[in-house]
Amino acid sequence: MAALEIEHVEKTLRSGQSVLRDVSFTARDGELLAVVGPSGCGKSTLLRLVAGLDSITAGVIRIGGRTVNEVPPQQRDVAMVFQNHALYPHMTVYENLAFGLRVRGTPRTQIDRRVRQTAAQLGLEAMLKRYPRELSGGQRQRTALGRAMLRNPALFLLDEPLSSLDVPLRAELRRELAALHRSLGTTMVYVTHDQSEALSLGQRMVVLAGGRVQQIDTPINVYHRPANRFVAGFVGWPPMNFLTAESFDDGARVPAGASGLEYGVRPESFSTQAGGPDDLQLAGRIERIESQGSECHIELTQRFGRVLARLRCEKLPRVGEQIRLWVRRSDLHAFDRTNGQRVELMGLERSGPRPEERTQ
Repeated sequence: MAALEIEHVEKTLRSGQSVLRDVSFTARDGELLAVVGPSGCGKSTLLRLVAGLDSITAGVIRIGGRTVNEVPPQQRDVAMVFQNHALYPHMTVYENLAFGLRVRGTPRTQIDRRVRQTAAQLGLEAMLKRYPRELSGGQRQRTALGRAMLRNPALFLLDEPLSSLDVPLRAELRRELAALHRSLGTTMVYVTHDQSEALSLGQRMVVLAGGRVQQIDTPINVYHRPANRFVAGFVGWPPMNFLTAESFDDGARVPAGASGLEYGVRPESFSTQAGGPDDLQLAGRIERIESQGSECHIELTQRFGRVLARLRCEKLPRVGEQIRLWVRRSDLHAFDRTNGQRVELMGLERSGPRPEERTQ
């Protein structure tokens, strides 16, 4: 096992385009760290830099305390799992798993023992004689993971390994990845654009946007205490609503300091009934109702814009009718209109966990 340290790393292309800007964070020894952000934010580039498949423009990368800026990929003691599996199509599962060990000259008896042990751990015992074309997407991904595991690396790098799978299989493999991390105890950096994967898998999250770190914290803190407007809008589904004090029926009751601010409300924070005398309320016309089974996603419009709410489906007005919603003042998030940073105001102090790390 080994910690990964990224210090002020930058990557600029020959064209002059800046891909990563002053990126700094640490994946602790034995930690599963999720790196999440929209397409084009530099996530995969960051993994390539760590793996040594590309060179950094500035900064320092350390693995297990050793600076690896000039160390070739094969000497960095990392294993990388890609989205496209990268299996050899002419080899069986057994041969794909054993390939790396054979290249390193591992004795045949040891290869067989380790391959079968890893296959059993991943539920691939019955697949060892099959070729990749005869496997499902999940089985191919498990084979790719097994091949990486057999290298016994100090660091696992996973580049959106589940994005090509269907939703039920992704959920299943998320559970398996979490269990695998617990059993191996190896440091893992998991890159994804899917914030639900980052929230469910990561022990901590790094949120990237525009090549910069926006926030580093535990999933629960990122969700309940987003460091800025981007994080608040990117993490969570449906996305957070951004409202002005005037959006509420009694905007004067929004906590003091509202000048130059906008307020975030998560859709699940709304209720169709007041919960207390300090609750704020707003009204609007229902434009759309989307059933999710046990709950409904409601889109309503008012003169200040669109509002999304997650509510129980029972006894809701119909599309085209008016609805009145309430939200606790303590469920509001405040952001500076100028720079988008979170603002703590008296009356908006939340009872949720405090962030252990602030924005970079």
